[in-house]
Amino acid sequence: MIWTGKYFTIYELTRSEAAKRLKIDNTPTEKIKENLLALVTNVLDPLRLAWGRPIVVTSGYRCPKLNKAVGGAASSQHVYGQAADIRTTTDHPDDNMKLLKCLIESNLPFDQLISEYVDKDGRPNWIHVSFGPKNRRQMLTCKNGRYYQGININVKKK
Repeated sequence: MIWTGKYFTIYELTRSEAAKRLKIDNTPTEKIKENLLALVTNVLDPLRLAWGRPIVVTSGYRCPKLNKAVGGAASSQHVYGQAADIRTTTDHPDDNMKLLKCLIESNLPFDQLISEYVDKDGRPNWIHVSFGPKNRRQMLTCKNGRYYQGININVKKK
């Protein structure tokens, strides 16, 4: 399969320091590559275009062995190449919140959007976004390791 993402590469979506350290082969199958390309084509590339600057993928595809090693949920969409954890290049909570708002306001067809490990002001440490067969537009917030329905994008700015 030839990859045609405009802003993202297969390498970005499959690289893993944990896999390297643990000597886990995280090579995706052709079906996983198709899923990753769908995620890039439908969500990540359009988001990058709307954002107007680079976006960092901190975690994309994780084979089942790697997913287990990093403590991921067994049913994680990362295992199917349908999810990515992203952040801004500055990794500043205010900028991550702006990226989250951009994603929501762009009305992209995501399945699940999680504002991950928000700080006391509700700003995300990173953003989990997935694209799959259902695209439910489910929005969750993770605070102190617990998940709650909805995302509050009207938080205090530092």
